[in-house]
Amino acid sequence: MLSRAEIEELFPATRKLVYLDTAYRGPLCKPAGDAAEAYLRSISARGSLEIPRYIELLNNCRKRLATVFNAKPEEFVFLANATDAFSRVTLGIDWREGDEVVAPENDYPGVLRPLLDLRRRGVKLVLVPARDDAVFAEQLLAACTPRTRLIAASHVNFRTGFCLDVSTLCAGAKKMGVLTAIDFVQSAGCLQLDFGALGADFGTFAARKWFCALDTLGIFYVREESLNKLTPHTLGLFSVAEPHNFDALDQPLAPGARRFMLGAPPYIQIAAFDAALELYQRVGAAEVEAAGRALGRTIREGAKTGCLGESWPAGAQAPIVCLLREGKLADESLGPRLLQRGIVASVRKGIIRVSPHWFNAESDVDRLFDALAAFEPRK
Repeated sequence: MLSRAEIEELFPATRKLVYLDTAYRGPLCKPAGDAAEAYLRSISARGSLEIPRYIELLNNCRKRLATVFNAKPEEFVFLANATDAFSRVTLGIDWREGDEVVAPENDYPGVLRPLLDLRRRGVKLVLVPARDDAVFAEQLLAACTPRTRLIAASHVNFRTGFCLDVSTLCAGAKKMGVLTAIDFVQSAGCLQLDFGALGADFGTFAARKWFCALDTLGIFYVREESLNKLTPHTLGLFSVAEPHNFDALDQPLAPGARRFMLGAPPYIQIAAFDAALELYQRVGAAEVEAAGRALGRTIREGAKTGCLGESWPAGAQAPIVCLLREGKLADESLGPRLLQRGIVASVRKGIIRVSPHWFNAESDVDRLFDALAAFEPRK
């Protein structure tokens, strides 16, 4: 791992803040910021002459994604955000009235609302109740019926930090002929992921969280063998095989996930993401996960009021830790008072969601616990 000085150079937010809120939004890393500024300078100086270079960068970024996630470059496409990507699944399946979708009841609204919207097409959403603040793979599989077409779930739950056994879920779903759509927003860039081994048909994640890049960039993964199980909900310039052949209006769909792309790609976001992804590779996926998990364990062990998921198996505990807000910590002034001490965490109803990343140190955890121990509600 890098020295503290090197980390502060890479993540300027860490110079003055104890930043424990990456699950909400990662602090922009310097390589991503530099890449975005370089894009603006180049387009300002040379305009359209720079576009070929950024098309090449886009293609190289897809190759980098393929290396990081053990997939193929053609299985990735860049979209506006993770929910935009997820909606390509719900809009792309050839639903029939009476079909069913299975999902955890406590999942992210960006997952559940597109599923709920399927009611207008006669599709039933089956929400599986949480058990000990978690919905396990076995519960989701048990909720399937002969009418089930899709299981959708987050790999890591944003509310609780519960880590779903995706490989078990996807293997079980495949045996039943059920498709799987997994939201990797809270695990991509945090946990080491092998899309080839996990087996999900479709996956989504964002650049802005654990990769610490820019907003408004979602990544859509479509497993090669599952490509023809989705139909693009509409077509645009880049959805076809030869997008710049303007005289051939009616064309075959583009090969791979690019068929879900509509207009011009967000080059500045992709340039920033590619730089952030390169940093992630340089640090090492295994090292990033190990650092996050170690800090997560430290937080769980030091929690005086307890935390969610204490009885979960170790493999179900992601680096996201939700401390219980009991007694004086339930006071509504807790969030602003932590911020006064330079501590950034997500203070929510009943919990403090703490999401450490590899750039954090144990001293950050110490400062959080010192602040919680010293906290007294204002009279």
